[in-house]
Amino acid sequence: MRTGRLSLLLAAVAGAGCTATAEGAPSAWRRIVLVELFTSQGCSSCPPADTFVRQLPALGFGRDKVVPLTFHVDYWDRLGWKDPFANPQFTKRQAWYARSATLRSPDGPSGLDGIYTPQMIVDGLVQLSGQRRDDAVREMGRAAARAAPFDLTADGAVHGSTIELTVRVAARGDPRRELDWRLVVALAATKARTAVLQGENAGETLEEAAVVRTLSERIPLPPGPQATVTVKLNKPADQAWSQIDLVAFVQSEVTREIGGTSMLDRTGSDHFSSGAAALRRR
Repeated sequence: MRTGRLSLLLAAVAGAGCTATAEGAPSAWRRIVLVELFTSQGCSSCPPADTFVRQLPALGFGRDKVVPLTFHVDYWDRLGWKDPFANPQFTKRQAWYARSATLRSPDGPSGLDGIYTPQMIVDGLVQLSGQRRDDAVREMGRAAARAAPFDLTADGAVHGSTIELTVRVAARGDPRRELDWRLVVALAATKARTAVLQGENAGETLEEAAVVRTLSERIPLPPGPQATVTVKLNKPADQAWSQIDLVAFVQSEVTREIGGTSMLDRTGSDHFSSGAAALRRR
């Protein structure tokens, strides 16, 4: 759905009904690809895109290849259903992308742009409807073929409802520091199930994955080939740590491109980490 337009417009151009497999994936998957989906439970065009995100591991795109994050925006809450996961911070993130004028569409200058749902952004560089599965898979493969400018490893210690993360960022060669690289950390619900009672999806039970609940600020990286950044985040009261995925990524403030992504594994009741094993998978 696009802001100020009927959802039928997006459905007409989204190419719904496409299927995706891992057949087109490159043999040399050189980086973890970050896939962001801007979505809303109040948008009738969004459930197919949310399903696509949920199905990525079954399609051959496990978290060692693709890490998805779904951001629920709040501007469709006025249609009759208040999305329980909507956050104005996520709407601002989508607007931050729209202001950049650096996102490209697979369709070139004539492609859909601006702010709409379901909008999928692949590695910070390409935007398209989240219903366009084949195009999304193709763009994931293209992103995976590029080496990441940074390697990330992280450890997190849980203290009640707070986690303190230590993220180590190591540059590969010259990452072009003028691009103003920032660190971002997200806490996401591994899965969610919501019975929608009103609005465009009234009567539907929505199954969703990688639902972002908490997002850090975009934290500047200290100078030098290696940097260590400490981040503290609070989980939502309605979410247990066992139900949460932690994702850290580096992103350019100038071009919006993703410089590296790491997903932490739960290694104990009060500890998360990502390390050398994750790097070897790439």
